[in-house]
This record gives sequence, C-alpha cells and structure tokens, in this order.
Amino acid sequence: MSKSFALLAVALLCGPAAASPAAMAYYEGSQSNASLEAEAAVLNTVATDTFTVNKAGVVKGKVSPTLLQVANANNIALLAVVSNWSRHGFSGGILKALLTPGAAQNAAIANMAALALQGYAGINLDFEGVPHTDRAQYTAFAQLLATALHNEGKTLVLSLPAKTVDNPNDSWTGAYDFAALGQFTDTLQIMTYDENGPWGPPGPVAGLDWVTACIDYTETVAPAARISMGMPAYGYDWNLTAGTGTSVSYADIPALIAQTGAVPQWNTQYASPWFTYTASDGSSHVVWYENTESITMKASFAAQAVVASVSVYTLGLEDPDYWQAVAAGFAAAR
Repeated sequence: MSKSFALLAVALLCGPAAASPAAMAYYEGSQSNASLEAEAAVLNTVATDTFTVNKAGVVKGKVSPTLLQVANANNIALLAVVSNWSRHGFSGGILKALLTPGAAQNAAIANMAALALQGYAGINLDFEGVPHTDRAQYTAFAQLLATALHNEGKTLVLSLPAKTVDNPNDSWTGAYDFAALGQFTDTLQIMTYDENGPWGPPGPVAGLDWVTACIDYTETVAPAARISMGMPAYGYDWNLTAGTGTSVSYADIPALIAQTGAVPQWNTQYASPWFTYTASDGSSHVVWYENTESITMKASFAAQAVVASVSVYTLGLEDPDYWQAVAAGFAAAR
C-alpha cells in the first residue's frame, strides 16, 4: 500500500464470512475526514495508516481526534496500521533490523501490542518490500506478533502483495508465505491493486481477471473467512510522451474526462474502463481507472468468493457513487 493513499478497509474479520463481505477502510489523515464522516454508516472497520516503526522497534504516529470521534459515535472498529515507511519509501534497513531476532525485534512487538491496547481492535502490519530471502524471518516475526496480540485479546491483519502462485524466489511476493501466515493471522489483507502502474506499460489497476486469479489462489491456501480483498479507489494516468505517470482519484476521473473531452472505453477482458487524450502541451496520455461498473463487478465477485471483507484503498479518493456500487455488487451476488 502506498503512503500516498489511505487504505479504507470496509470490514475486519475474525469469524465466519457473512452473506455479504464486511467493509473496512484505510485512513491516512485529514484528507480522509470528509469521506469518513459521509460513509460512517457503512464502515465496520477503519485502519489508521498513520504509524511507523523504526530500526530500534519504536512505534511513532498519532490519530486524528475527528477519526476517534466518528469511530466512537458509529461503533467503527479501529486498526492501527504500522509500516516500515520512512522518508524515502518502504525501508529495507528497518526490515533487516526488525526481522532479525534480538532487542529491536522484541521492542517492536511489545510496542505494537501496547499500541493495540490504546483503543484499537488490533494491528494491521504493513511491511512491504521484504526480501524473498527473509521469507522465514517474516513469518516468524508475524507469528510472534500474532501471539502477543492474541494474548491481549487483539487481532492481527497482514497487508500482503497479491499473487496468483507462490514463488518463494519472486523478488516482490516471495517473502510472503500465505499458507503459513493463514494459520495464525486473523486477516490476510490481499492488496489486489496496482496490477499495473507508471513504473511499467499502461494497463488496468486491478483487472477483474487478475483479481479473480489472486483471490482464487489465496483461497487454496487460506480460509475465505480470513481473507480481505483489496479494492482500489484510484486509477493511473500514463504520459506516453514523457514516459511518466501519476495517480488519479476515483472522484476526480469525471472532471478529467470532461476537461480533456476523452471518450471512455471498456475492456471486456479486464472488466476495466480506460481512455486516451492529448494534453494541452501535446503529450499523449492513457488512463486506466475504476467506475461504478467495474466496482460493482469486483464487489459481486468478492461476495461470490465468500471473502470476509473488502478493503478499499483509500478513504478520501472515492465518492458516494463508489459505495453505492459496492452495495450493488453485494446485492447482485445474493
């Protein structure tokens, strides 16, 4: 999960999956407040993507008074997201220090458990960029954290990169042993977004075919009642002329279409919308994004797959139409 977005997890799961998946959301700061207040009635859990841990195992961060007020008033459970984020991105140095048994690791686990006791349902661990050679170490760390949290009556959610097969040598997903993690983790939050992005050629952010394959694989190694399916609330705009790209929020897509005079297209294979346009500087652009149709189809698949929740990424990027599409997808699958 990128720190440039907030992760909205529509539901926290600990028990059997309901008829429709629950709703859980990632919150990252004041930019999430308006959506939080508008959609409080439909949110079961909000994950506060506002905490980091350093090489010494010290957890730092805070939450907004607005978040606490809205959560308390609407009976929304809170998760504290703790990541290895630093000024320059997800830090390999932090991972090396904390995945190695010793004082720093012990401090990190103790501090996360103490944080969970400050009014949270549990911890959402977001360790990204773990080297595939540290697969066993990551699993061991997660199990120690799960034990510490469970001893306090708290839950552990792991945010994990989506994959369709388990390749222990894969540089991005190899460190995450879903089968092992699913035995003791309360929720495997599968980040089924960023299938494509500005670091590569244009394509869907979360094509339904890819999302389906990722969740189908995960359900072969972990119970559906422990799976949360990620759903994006953003798209990407590729500048083909400059070879760059930027993110575009779900809420801002209609304005971009109107401003550029673009004609939206629909890709049946991916169940994803896209369009092209020429900017005022003459550069050629391709945009892949989400709309009500693609979100409805993803939500319907989530319900059919009997996952425990969907986790929307992120609160503040969407608009009311997004949540109506989620509800429509759940209803269509009944």
